[in-house]
Amino acid sequence: MWKDKKVGGYLMNKDFYKGENFWNTEPKNKRIEYPFNDEIIKKAENILDVHFPSSFIELMKKQNGGELNYPYFTEYKEVLPSIEPIHFEKDDMSILSSKEFLEESDLPQELIVLWTDFHQWVVLDYRKGNEQPSVVYIVENYFTEEIEWEFHKIADTFDDLLNQLFRISPKKAKKRKAFFKR
Repeated sequence: MWKDKKVGGYLMNKDFYKGENFWNTEPKNKRIEYPFNDEIIKKAENILDVHFPSSFIELMKKQNGGELNYPYFTEYKEVLPSIEPIHFEKDDMSILSSKEFLEESDLPQELIVLWTDFHQWVVLDYRKGNEQPSVVYIVENYFTEEIEWEFHKIADTFDDLLNQLFRISPKKAKKRKAFFKR
């Protein structure tokens, strides 16, 4: 479903995620294709002491992490460019790296990192239990002397996040890129 919305003086054509083509099958970055099955998900849930949302598991069964076709959420066009895979290798980022990354950044351990660039984070928030996590966007506040994090709940559940995800019409995006190259 396409919806037009005026943002910052530009008319943007938004295409919301409707249950198909979640993953970008032609990613910009080469990635390792890690296997994914019920045994892997159970082992990951045991290590992290959580239960992943069923819709999250279904998406990961189609592709174990990667770039998204619908990377934007909220009115402000925040980006969830990818979701980290689930694997047990130590030399590559994984959702299982969450505890380590959170500890290094002094963030709560009850979060599961879907994506981060270490200044912005999109996480499943299990601080209120391990059944239905909310989805939180965490961003570094650059206006303080010490590192301070701002937490913004973006969805009550992972399913609610999926309903918010959108992409900008490729046709409109190309026009806008041409405009800025002038």
